[in-house]
Amino acid sequence: MKFRKDLVLKTMVVMLTGAFLPGLIYGADADNIIEKVQKKVRSTKTIRIQFKEIARYQLTGTVSEVDAVLQMEGKDKFRLESEDQVLVNDGNTFWRYNKLDNQVLVDYAKKEEQEVFLNSFLYQIKEHYYGQVVEEIKEGGKKKHVLKLTPNPSEQSMFTAIKVWVVDGTWEIDRIIYTDYNDNETEYRIAKIEFNPVLASTTFTFSPPEGVQVVDLRL
Repeated sequence: MKFRKDLVLKTMVVMLTGAFLPGLIYGADADNIIEKVQKKVRSTKTIRIQFKEIARYQLTGTVSEVDAVLQMEGKDKFRLESEDQVLVNDGNTFWRYNKLDNQVLVDYAKKEEQEVFLNSFLYQIKEHYYGQVVEEIKEGGKKKHVLKLTPNPSEQSMFTAIKVWVVDGTWEIDRIIYTDYNDNETEYRIAKIEFNPVLASTTFTFSPPEGVQVVDLRL
């Protein structure tokens, strides 16, 4: 299935974690910044994120973009919707609806295989990456800390580096860029984050549309 544009990004999931090194040039401490980001997320029951994923491929020079909305309740329940797919996890069952293939895959929830990047990114920020503050900027009247994260040598990471933009004071992430070993980049531009939005009771369930092929992998 066409899952580069698809945002599943599952092996990326534990990446933004780090026993961060202090900022070597700027006054801010990367570890302190990440702790504030994580504290805010973990103290929130539900989150809704509107974002754009931009993938840049070094070899071909091509760029793909897709808009998506991610809704979460804790780190185990999520619903990700884009123009070509829907991913839903209620903590027990996982649905993947591929609109292009007109097919729904149903499986047991398997954390390592089915997480989406932003979900795990926001909840897991403490074990896998070293980091430092490389820049402090002002955009739109807001002060932002730019962090560079490097994989812990013991990690089998897909990425050579990750850059994260964090808004000072609110401790919200509004941009992420990660680079893989082929110098391909994937950027997440977060347009809006809502903390504790009221979500419909059906948010973390999925009913296949009429006429869609359903493949139940649990059988």
